[in-house]
Formats: sequence, C-alpha cells, structure tokens
Amino acid sequence: MEYIGNNNFLFQLNNKSRSASFFLLYILSGAFFLAAICFFIFTNMNIPLLVAIVLAIIYFILFHLFRPCYFEMLVTETELIINYYSVATALKSYQTIVIDSDLICGFEIKNKNKGMTRLLVLTIKSKFGLADYPPVSISILSKNELNQILHVLSKLTGDKT
Repeated sequence: MEYIGNNNFLFQLNNKSRSASFFLLYILSGAFFLAAICFFIFTNMNIPLLVAIVLAIIYFILFHLFRPCYFEMLVTETELIINYYSVATALKSYQTIVIDSDLICGFEIKNKNKGMTRLLVLTIKSKFGLADYPPVSISILSKNELNQILHVLSKLTGDKT
C-alpha cells in the first residue's frame, strides 16, 4: 500500500481525544466496580455486593449498546478512507474501509437503541448492483463533527445517481 502524506488529504477528521476519554471512562469504571465488589466481598456485605454486581452489569451493557468508537475519515482526490475501532473493549480491533470516490453512491445515518446509537452506513456501486458496507458507529461524534462528515459525504455523493 502506498503511503499518502497528510498534504494530499482534501478532508481529515478524527475524534481521537473524545474516544480516548471514553476509553479512560471504560477502564476507570471497570476498576471502580471491581474495587467495590472486592470491598463488599472482603467485608462480607452481601446485599451491597449484589447491588454492585447488578449495577456493573447494567452499566457495561448500556456502555456496549452505546457503541463508542474511535472514528477517522480521510478524503483524497480518488478515495474515501474510514478508520475505526471500538473503545468499549480492552482489545482493539482496528478496521478500515477504503472506497474509490467514483463508487460511492449514498450514505445513511441510522439510529438504534432508541437513539442511543448512531451508525453510518455507506452504499457503493458494485458489479452486482448497490452494496452497503457494515455500519460504523458514530455515536460519540460531536454535532459539529457529524455535520462536517454529512457535508463531505453529501459532496461526494451529490452529483451521482
């Protein structure tokens, strides 16, 4: 793969600081719940232990439903590159989507879990018709970042049918 210098990007956006904050929150809340559970075990406090376990389970289920992700979008003259990974896990699974600009024909923002999760779905032209890429979570993008992404994607898909 050929390296592209930063000066060749027409558009570049990432939520590195915000995703790092969510990852730190994830790790610290895990440590907090672990410490609370250990404390309740060592002091033989069964009711608070059960409450702490139930709260921890609910908290982490909601955290995973929110699907916080690091998101980076890069646009060159010829392609759209999206890098992302979940920050709601200790193990990172880095994902990349690379699409030729000529193939992008649409996009959609889907809300799931009663609006708690926002997903970006990109549609491309393939030799078999239209195809959707797997959804990418954009839940922790700020309103300004989301508006920038929508503007750029609209420009990329605007003159295509």
